[in-house]
Order: sequence, then structure tokens, then C-alpha cells
Amino acid sequence: NAHSGVGKRMSSLRLLLVRHGETIWNQENRWQGQADVPLSESGHAQAQRLARRLLAEGQQIDALYTSDLVRALHTAEILGEALRIKPAREEGWREMDIGRWSGLTTAEVATRYAEEWERLRAGEDLPRGGGETFAQFQNRLVRSVEGLLERHPGQRVMIVSHGGAVRAFLLHCRRLGMNQFRQIEKIGNTGLSEVSIF
Repeated sequence: NAHSGVGKRMSSLRLLLVRHGETIWNQENRWQGQADVPLSESGHAQAQRLARRLLAEGQQIDALYTSDLVRALHTAEILGEALRIKPAREEGWREMDIGRWSGLTTAEVATRYAEEWERLRAGEDLPRGGGETFAQFQNRLVRSVEGLLERHPGQRVMIVSHGGAVRAFLLHCRRLGMNQFRQIEKIGNTGLSEVSIF
């Protein structure tokens, strides 16, 4: 009927986007991509601090989703335990697939893959390290959010994901192009970003 159509168009979603806790590779400034790097001790502590903060603020969370990579999953489990909500794994929230760059520092990538690196810096959207292009990565995240809008209209949903993923989605929200990525501030480990979608 006409009324439900209006309801669908008017539906809203509050997203709480969390970057996972710190890993050893974060400490070493290594590109992680989809490598399954576990949380460091300080990463566990960060997740516990965020959980305490969310409880103290009385945050009402209707659903909790997480990237299936272990650093995000463990962060989500710590938050979920405090909030008494079970995290659902969703591959769509993984970090960008950076292929053979995984485990390297920026300096190593720029040295070993100099031509690819220069073309990317010049604004070409190549598959990073043979993995995903930025457009493929961002489209994957947007599709994941569209799925949440259908499943959780009017609700507050927390997603535990990755620094690059959160920034890529915020870039989309601000209608900025890939070459403006640096306009989105870096997100610290267990940093929290809130987005309202109408």
C-alpha cells in the first residue's frame, strides 16, 4: 500500500562505525589489508575501554556487525559482551584487499612497486597490489550499508571494521572523490564515527 512505500522512503539508520583495536602491524606501520593479524595487548585494552565508555553512556545498540577478520572480530566480541549483543560477521566490512602489499610498510611498497605506486599517486585507480580498486572497495561498503538499511530501518547499528573502510565510507557520505581521501582524518584504533542516514 502507499503508506508502507512512504515508510520505506522515510526510513533512517544510525550507524556507529568502530575501527578495530591496535595490532602489532599497526605499531610497525605495516599495511594489513585482509591479512588476519590479531589484536596486540594494547588493542585488547583499547576495546575494553571503549566497551566501558559505551556502557557508561548507556548507548542503545540494536544490532552489532563486524568484519570477519580477527582483529575486528575480537574487538566486536569484547564490545558485544559488554553490550549483551552477539556480533554478526559480514565479509563486506573487511579492509581493502591490497594483495601483495600486505605486510609491507609504505616505504617498502613505494620501493618494490614503484611504477604502480606512482600511477596511484597520480590519481589512477589501480587494484592495490593486485587486490581491489578503490571504487570496488567503496562499492562493497556502500552495498553493505544498503543491506543494513533494509534490515534495520529506524535502528542504531554498530559496525566494527577497519580504518581504511571507515574512511572510504565517510568519503562517500561527504560526496568526495578518491583523490580527496586525505580530507577524511585518520581514524585511531577503536575510534568511533557516527553517521545518520535518512
